[in-house]
Amino acid sequence: MKIAIISLSTVALTLVIGCFNPFFTNPHFRVEESGLNWIEVYSKQIPGAQLTRLRIDGSGIVKVRSGSSPLVGDSYAKDPANASWEDIRNSQLTIPRQEVVQIFQELVNNGLFVEQKMQDDSPSNHLIRVSGNIDNHTVNAIIFDPVLHEHLKSLVMLFDRPRRRLP
Repeated sequence: MKIAIISLSTVALTLVIGCFNPFFTNPHFRVEESGLNWIEVYSKQIPGAQLTRLRIDGSGIVKVRSGSSPLVGDSYAKDPANASWEDIRNSQLTIPRQEVVQIFQELVNNGLFVEQKMQDDSPSNHLIRVSGNIDNHTVNAIIFDPVLHEHLKSLVMLFDRPRRRLP
């Protein structure tokens, strides 16, 4: 009986001290291949009205929406009278799952799951918001870290190839 009490108190003490903290998750981890992983990046130049939404699924499907239509940011928008309702471009492509794992791993390594705080050198003319789930780690944040911000901006530019609109 005494051994059980001592072992239980040792486990409780270990939890209290912090050697094993169930409430702490490491923001840097190894990404595993899974069709359940996904990330969605919203990129917007502040002076303009152009919005780009990039979604990458763990299965390799990449969807890009861009334009000034309310449908770019909200698939269920209800304002067809909006002057820019028709200004939307959609594209979809499939990339190998291993490339998706590499993209997700780079995002994790660059601090995607580290808490974002406003900094003096945070970009102010380009807004990037990210939401997603990678290996049961979730994120829904506006990105202030300049390095991660630049990395996400490059990722959006990689898949969103602007095309000239025909009149």
